[in-house]
Amino acid sequence: LAAHAHAGLAAHAHAGLAAHAHAALARGASTRPPVVQRRRASPRMEVEEDSAFGGAQRVESVKAGVIAAVAGGLACALPALVVDGFNVAQWEFDVDTVSLACGLFGLTYRYIVRNDASEMLRQGAIGAFALSRASAAVHVSDSCIPVPLRCEPFGLYLDPSMLAQGAGAVVVGACAFGAAAAAVDYAFGKGWVSKKD
Repeated sequence: LAAHAHAGLAAHAHAGLAAHAHAALARGASTRPPVVQRRRASPRMEVEEDSAFGGAQRVESVKAGVIAAVAGGLACALPALVVDGFNVAQWEFDVDTVSLACGLFGLTYRYIVRNDASEMLRQGAIGAFALSRASAAVHVSDSCIPVPLRCEPFGLYLDPSMLAQGAGAVVVGACAFGAAAAAVDYAFGKGWVSKKD
């Protein structure tokens, strides 16, 4: 009888422990937070995210730069020849550098001039590039004294020679960048180059 009672108690205890363990596992499974699987972005979504500066946009910008470089170089050829005093070597160098600057202008101009761009913004872009190039083209005269810069014969920041250089460079830059902007705008109208939205 004692052995029978002991076996019954052991079986009852084993069943109780098994039931308790099963209930604990069930509670743990129910309270565990659900596993959220992150959905990987599709290649199409990644392309759309990069479309603002994607391959197609780069091609359009390069086209705008080439058109601006050609138009600007042709437009400034005659004014630069006069400003350079018919020095052909200096003229060639100036036309080459202006053409490169117009190419960079064309790249920038496409992003500046969008569908909602105002005329003042267009003119501001042309003026900024023309003045930047003009200031870099001025050479300080030998008659100038540094710190603070003052030049003979009037003791001013600029002498007549530097003023003449700056005025000539402004004329060349205005012709070049103005023609570059007009050429890119014409390409926009013809559909050769798409505007940046």
